[in-house]
Amino acid sequence: MKIWIAATLAALISLPVHAADNGAVRVEPIAFTTSADSVERKQSIKGDQTAEYRFKGRAGQMLTIDFKPSNTSAYFNITAKGADYALFNGSIMGNHFSGSLPSDGEYTVQVYLMRNAARRNEVANYALSLRLAGADAAQTKPFEQTLELQGIRFHVSREQVDGQSVLRIEPKGLEIDNSAITRPLKGDIVRAEIADLNNDGSPEIYIFTRVPGRGMPGELIAYSANNKKSLSEIYLPPVSDNPKIAAGYQGEDSFAVVENALVQRFPVYDNADAGAGRTGKMRQVQYTLMAGEAGWVLREEKVAEY
Repeated sequence: MKIWIAATLAALISLPVHAADNGAVRVEPIAFTTSADSVERKQSIKGDQTAEYRFKGRAGQMLTIDFKPSNTSAYFNITAKGADYALFNGSIMGNHFSGSLPSDGEYTVQVYLMRNAARRNEVANYALSLRLAGADAAQTKPFEQTLELQGIRFHVSREQVDGQSVLRIEPKGLEIDNSAITRPLKGDIVRAEIADLNNDGSPEIYIFTRVPGRGMPGELIAYSANNKKSLSEIYLPPVSDNPKIAAGYQGEDSFAVVENALVQRFPVYDNADAGAGRTGKMRQVQYTLMAGEAGWVLREEKVAEY
């Protein structure tokens, strides 16, 4: 899944929020009425029309958005009121967002067509799903997904065992060992992806988790199917191990698989103190998958700020 396009991100992210020319704007307020509320809209836009869905949010709440357009030139952005640039830019990051809100205030989800499609007066029908959850709801959010690549299948789910939330990974198709793996969970499963980052013909499974709120780091749980025989864990070094990455880090990570790399993205703060303010910049770290001494390791390849 192409969530970020690393080669062009630094240039594109600085573009203004509105990707299409100014045209008719349809504004709809969204009222989330419970601590884990969801809404869905099935609508359309044409040409330079845009649709804006506005809602109130609190810092630390987990926002999840899924966007399914009929036109591949249709995307969505997320902005906070008063911000100059998008919190999320769909033309770069894709049609799925899951992350915690950085501050209290009004947020806008803007649906639009890219300029070329808008100028051709194209139409985009779309389904937009929005979910806003508080920290309490995030802890109990269910998750279940099956992914398959190169003849290997992974069933990923969240379960309750003795009152504890656990991640369960059930592989199928491995030649030697298809035993299920369980891991305790501190937060919520944001997303699972399957990929073959090192192009060795055997897939890896990547699960991304988050605890909403400032100072709460995201977590990557990942395994590689060694020659399609059995699973071994993939190690991601902690941010604190690399001063170049750690400066101004206060958690709030997002992860994604981008072509043949894993990308980690997080806001940069003035320093590591609890009361530090945001610099307004985001840091993106790109990792490649390599064989280590005792298994697989994700090695930092590029670091960019924008």
